[in-house]
Amino acid sequence: MLAAIKYNLSHLTDFGGRDTRQTFWFYVLFLVLVETALSFAISIPLTGQMMGEAVVAATHGASETEIQQRMFENIGRLMRVSVWLSSVLTVAMMALLAASFTRRLHDSGKTGWIAAVTIALHLLALAMTVTSIDDAVRLVVLVQTGHADVVGVLQKKFAVQSLIAWVPVAIVIVFGAWPGTKGENRYGPKPLQE
Repeated sequence: MLAAIKYNLSHLTDFGGRDTRQTFWFYVLFLVLVETALSFAISIPLTGQMMGEAVVAATHGASETEIQQRMFENIGRLMRVSVWLSSVLTVAMMALLAASFTRRLHDSGKTGWIAAVTIALHLLALAMTVTSIDDAVRLVVLVQTGHADVVGVLQKKFAVQSLIAWVPVAIVIVFGAWPGTKGENRYGPKPLQE
């Protein structure tokens, strides 16, 4: 596993050649673990700050309505910050995965342009998420206030965005698991097992 991670990190800009499934998936596992750890590191302080402000308001005699109003304001701020930080983190992870995924595609005789299309779809989904932050914040408030008609419309919009966001993930899973070409192909000799 460590050899696969070291290999991929030392070949971040090498889009030529081929990678085995094992090398690719150990590296993907590493990136998922790093992204998960960083996401927790980002969200825990933000959530803690929000909860701390609610506790302080409650200890100073704020009413339940005032505390809820502050919480909704903080949730909106938290969502905006989280989406932007998550977007930056996602772009960084895509950059770290691009060459490895291209080499994995090459191993099965597929063109590296599939990786470019996958990245473009992922960036499209990310752009849709970023431009919908205000709608997401509004949805949270509307759910609490019981405006079911507007909530349904916004939920449908987010369902479509969610489906679009899963398409690139599915592409990586399918082509990452695709068997490699036996022997040499147009992208080079069979890769050595890491």
